[in-house]
Order: sequence, then C-alpha cells, then structure tokens
Amino acid sequence: MPLIFSGLTLLLCGCDWLNPAFVSVFDTPGRQGRVSLPNAPGHVVVAFSNQTEIDESLLNYLLPKLDLTAAEVLKLKPRIRMRVRITYIDQSFEVVEFQSGSTNLVDPAFAAVSAPDLNESDFTNFVATCDVASVQQEPGTNIEVFIPVEMIGYQLVETTAPGGQTVTDFQPRSNIAPRFRALGIDEVNEDGDLILQRNIGVRYTLSPVPNVICGSVVVITVQGTLAVPFQITPDAPSFDQDDLATVAQIGGRYKIIVILQ
Repeated sequence: MPLIFSGLTLLLCGCDWLNPAFVSVFDTPGRQGRVSLPNAPGHVVVAFSNQTEIDESLLNYLLPKLDLTAAEVLKLKPRIRMRVRITYIDQSFEVVEFQSGSTNLVDPAFAAVSAPDLNESDFTNFVATCDVASVQQEPGTNIEVFIPVEMIGYQLVETTAPGGQTVTDFQPRSNIAPRFRALGIDEVNEDGDLILQRNIGVRYTLSPVPNVICGSVVVITVQGTLAVPFQITPDAPSFDQDDLATVAQIGGRYKIIVILQ
C-alpha cells in the first residue's frame, strides 16, 4: 500500500497568521512577562502545524462506522501529539505538549475506552519570553499518532488435519486496540544505508533549533499520511506479526519540517 506525503506548503508572512490562537498560553509560576498579544516583538512563538492526511483504505473502512456530516468528514485529520522543550538562556526550561487532529476519528466500538488522553488538549502554540536559547523535542519522548482502529496480528501456523496432511494458515495471535503509537525513525547503518524503514526518515526528524532571537516564530510542521495495514484480511486492519517491515511501518509515513520565521 503506497504511503504518500502531503504536498501542502506552509507560507509565513509574519505573526498575524497565528491570531487569535495566541490565547493558548501557559502561565508558568516564577517566570514573569508571559502575555498573549498579537505580533508581540518581545516574545518567541512556538507553533505546531498538523498537515497530515488519512490513507484512503483506512478512511473507507472507518467512514461507514462513523456518524459524521459531510462537513465533518472533510475536516477529519489524524491526531498527532508531541512534547517540545523550550530552553532559556539561564538553562531553565519548559516542556509543552502539543496535540492536534480529530478526536472523533476513532472506531465507535472502542471510543469509550480507547484512550483517556485523546481529548486532553488542542494546544498548538506557545508564547515564550524572548530569552529563548533553543527549541527541541523533549528528550526521551516520541512524536505520536493516534491509531483509530483495532488491528489484529496474525501468525503463520502449521497444523495437522484429520487425514494427516499438514495445513499452513494464518491464525490470529494478538490485537492492538486504538491508542497513540510512537512514530519510529528509520534504521540505517554507519554508511547511512537503509536497514529498516519505519515512520520517519532520518533526514526528516525534529532537529533542535538554537539561537532563537526575539520576535521569532518557530513552526514545527508534521506532514504525512496515517495508514494501517490490511495485509491478511483485506476487509479489516490486519498484519503478519512476523513481518518486521510491515510492523515497523504501522501508523504511516511522515516528515517533520521546522521553519524559523
């Protein structure tokens, strides 16, 4: 199943494009001067832009189960979550959790018990005081995508039929309920050759942004396509759990683009 990057382009022409979203601001004790103002030159804005899509096979599987209007279908977007560390000149730091996408993109059979943090927030931008030294992904964390369907893992099993002949067939062995799934980085060798393709290419990860000056806007954009395998049973999400290449790519293919304006 081909996974295709979104071809959207982000055009920045100043800070006004973020308004009125500047109202989404954390108020951290002990650090004064954080305000919510349009075009605030004494501040640094860190923003998350979700430009992801949904694979057609997954969408066709889910839509008959969802009670959505045509307008709601057009707005469906994968749920993406990430944690970003903003480090200040004095080496103090704050960790911001960004989350964006549709909370109603989930198989209704699991919606009540799928993930209590699915509706936790829709926080997509943060206004910091201007003494920012760097912006980076929080160490030890992953960018995550919410998988909205149950996936059944199959294994090729040999059994003996009543007549004595050996029968080889795929049998269900595991299941993965809807949940957030960490996006893995491609595995490469010391020469940079691809060993195992996962969700994000090594060239498209979230690199630290140093030397952020006052008035800057740091935009972290995620592009890509949410996809799950329909490998064993083509009418439902399924995969061969011994097929490492397929398992590694569950969730789809993405790239991270950082723009400093």
